[in-house]
Amino acid sequence: MEILSPVWPAPAVAPVRKRRPRGLQGATIALVDDNLDIPFTTHLEQLLATRFGARVRRLVKPSGTAPSPKELIEEAGAGADAAVVGIGL
Repeated sequence: MEILSPVWPAPAVAPVRKRRPRGLQGATIALVDDNLDIPFTTHLEQLLATRFGARVRRLVKPSGTAPSPKELIEEAGAGADAAVVGIGL
């Protein structure tokens, strides 16, 4: 039996915290898509872009029911002002 945990060991060096964006206008938002409810995630992406003026980078998990791979979370954090991860439906 393989047990998956969404928690990774603490990094040796603490990551540098980013400042929260003052608003979403012009901000880059990483949207981690669990690929389970594509219409919902597509609608969220459109709202962030059209209503709030954000640029959205959509990253798709390889398996919707498994934890996000560490590399995907790191990619979401790199080059984005904020990330939406762990959308519960």
